[in-house]
Amino acid sequence: MNESDGIRVQPGAANYFSYEGALGEIERFFPAERLGQVLWIGGRRALEAAAPYLPALYQDSRSRRKVFAGHCSEREVAAYVEEGRQADLVIGVGGGSVLDTAKAVAHRLQRPFVAVPTIAATCAAWTPLSVWYDDDGRALGYELFPLASQLVLVEPRLLAAAPPDYLRAGIGDTLAKWYEARVLCDAESVLPLTASIGLSVAAQIRDVLLVDGASAVPANTDGLVTPALVRVIDAVIAGGGLVGGLGERFTRLAAAHSVHNGLTVVAGTERFLHGAKVAYGILVQLALEKRQGELLNLYGALGALGLPRRLSDLGVDPHDENGIAAFVAHTLRAQESIHFLPGAVDAERLRAALFTVESLSPG
Repeated sequence: MNESDGIRVQPGAANYFSYEGALGEIERFFPAERLGQVLWIGGRRALEAAAPYLPALYQDSRSRRKVFAGHCSEREVAAYVEEGRQADLVIGVGGGSVLDTAKAVAHRLQRPFVAVPTIAATCAAWTPLSVWYDDDGRALGYELFPLASQLVLVEPRLLAAAPPDYLRAGIGDTLAKWYEARVLCDAESVLPLTASIGLSVAAQIRDVLLVDGASAVPANTDGLVTPALVRVIDAVIAGGGLVGGLGERFTRLAAAHSVHNGLTVVAGTERFLHGAKVAYGILVQLALEKRQGELLNLYGALGALGLPRRLSDLGVDPHDENGIAAFVAHTLRAQESIHFLPGAVDAERLRAALFTVESLSPG
């Protein structure tokens, strides 16, 4: 077997803790007396929300606490690298952009990384990669790192208090794991065993999200930690990341994420979360695949979860020819994963899929 035929399995975080009080594990793995300095990177609201649960290490006078308010961009990462050259450890507190930025900083500094997700919107806390954007929020691509997080610490009370739109987005992003992995795996005559396991995990977390999501979102709305909410949080953060780690290129991205990337160039879509746009992208992918039965079923499920199903749900006017043309062109860039779908995907085929989704009854 050639090296190019092989697969690199990088399952994910070295340690994952998900329970009330989990943030205390930082001090067990990294006691204060062994640390000269910690570089904390967190969003303002994330740090405020996490404050009641953060260990005493956060107040150590030797540490640097930086408030993040941008994108995972080269400018942001370079600035934090300069701030953290004396750091022994990098800790990210927040959502996907914060954690991706902190991961990139830790990688450049060659320091251990601890992820403290404050929302369950993506698997960013788990995955050893960062998604890069320019300073205006346009998606550029992603970078894989040789090492994943040393620790991922999930405090369910913290995530239960977060706005439920983040959980909805996490459900949308994680549902895509199954639909996109299936495309990539179906294209192969023989799959590595780990890719088959990854595909099985993707199917299992899809079922958890569709079954438990209906009660997890209301629990999140009420700020309640319930078994269903915890299962959905773990499905998003750990399950979603595990799929890609087990299957590598066989279980990563297809059309749904390309649609997300295309939407980032349309004015107004920046106010919608990554996973919300990916959820819509799954519908477009199913239309491209002509899987009408699955398209109808998922269309109904996304409606029940409060996720977008039409361009207008994302603030996009389907009759804005210039906006749609820019969206289609960006989605079809040569490097986009939409081209993993069987057959050539061109502007005509993509526009037909958009029309199919738009034509479905919103009831």
